Amino acid sequence: MHSKSLTRQCTVGDPKFWPSLIKYAVLLNLSLFVFLGNMYSSGIATGFPELAMDFRVSFGKLTDLIAWSVLALGVSSIFWMPIALCIGKRPVTIASLIVFLAGSLWSQYATSFDSLLGSRVLASLGAGAVETLGPSMVAGEYLFLERKYATAMAFLQMFLAGGSQIGPLIAGYLIEARGWHWFFKLTSILIGINLFSVIFFLLETTYRRNVADGQIGSEQSPGFVSDKAEDVEIIETVTRTNDPSGAELNTPYAGSYWTDLIQFHDRGLEQQGIRAVFRRAIEPLQFFAVPQVVYAGASFGTVIGGIVVISSLSPALLSPPPYLFTSALSVHLEGTRGSGEHQPEHRMPALVLPFLICPPGLILYAYTIAAKRSYAIAGVGFAMQSAGLVLVPSVLLAYAVDTYPRRSGEALVLINAIKNSVAFALTKSTGKWFYNEGLKKMFVEMAAVQWAILFLALPLYFASPWLRKKTLRFL
Repeated sequence: MHSKSLTRQCTVGDPKFWPSLIKYAVLLNLSLFVFLGNMYSSGIATGFPELAMDFRVSFGKLTDLIAWSVLALGVSSIFWMPIALCIGKRPVTIASLIVFLAGSLWSQYATSFDSLLGSRVLASLGAGAVETLGPSMVAGEYLFLERKYATAMAFLQMFLAGGSQIGPLIAGYLIEARGWHWFFKLTSILIGINLFSVIFFLLETTYRRNVADGQIGSEQSPGFVSDKAEDVEIIETVTRTNDPSGAELNTPYAGSYWTDLIQFHDRGLEQQGIRAVFRRAIEPLQFFAVPQVVYAGASFGTVIGGIVVISSLSPALLSPPPYLFTSALSVHLEGTRGSGEHQPEHRMPALVLPFLICPPGLILYAYTIAAKRSYAIAGVGFAMQSAGLVLVPSVLLAYAVDTYPRRSGEALVLINAIKNSVAFALTKSTGKWFYNEGLKKMFVEMAAVQWAILFLALPLYFASPWLRKKTLRFL
């Protein structure tokens, strides 16, 4: 077992042994992809006044451009991830970027509201793939170990938040200067650059360690969590073996970059290939019985919903006096920023910060706009809510992957679908909710929902070890 050939067999193509430059190239490509997806989805909100005039539709109708895009971002992972589990994450990332690019090009030349809506649904179906594939690739197969894993996840979520914040900033000025078509021209160019970069600088991260006769026999966790303690011990034995002379063999990278770039076989993928896609597609449904996963999706969804609601309402609220904002001016609001062994639930106390920051941000925004006070103060409220886009998913996505490392892909599919479905429901109800309750009451109710959901992290924290033990029996 302890031989040079075994060690090299286990390190060729193994993401754990990739040089840092390759790992960071994967992370940067995924981060740019998720940035562009959220920039495309949210950025057009600042162009609502121009779109309302061009297509002769109301602001309420224009919110469909955001709502259906958000839903498409979420449901797309239902088919992208099963395909990725069957044929590999790299080809699916490339294919989804092509779909994203096609939808963005269609948006660029849309001549009617229905055409633009259809193009945005198509583009979002492509863009949504990375919201599941990204965390799965960063978390899985030892790409980043414990000391860097949380940082890498936060970096990915920071780009997600950046797309939602910087997207409207870019769109506002560009639409003011050149018209809304140019926003989609810019996204098409950037998506094309991302596609080129992925083709040449994103390797396949899927790597299942299957070795017989007492060697590694199961797909492992991200290097610091395992369902079985002996799995980690076996990994360390295999990857840190000695040759007969006593010299330690710990080769940083035993493969060929170009070979790993184009190789899709023999990486522990489904032996049935694409024929197994249906079975893979229904596996995430098991996680409806897992409170931790459902909770992660609901919490994430309420934060995104709050941001999308603000983005959808802002053009209508800020266009009349006393603000008189144009597309370029509205971006000044939307661009504001502001014990021993590791266990998954140890991440959850960090949710105290979004509990204290995000819901009050909604209330500050609503009361400022209702009183026609300075838009800068409203911007602070929006920034407080937007902070949740980094704080909440950084904790809960990492928590879900920690808890179910070998099934993280399926768990992330359900989380993504739930959070975008929640955001879609909130966005679609915005007009009626605003009309019936008024701005202040609507946002107080929304803040109360966020507080209630985030508070559920407390009982979940104490119940997590018991829930993990019970749910792992059928997962």
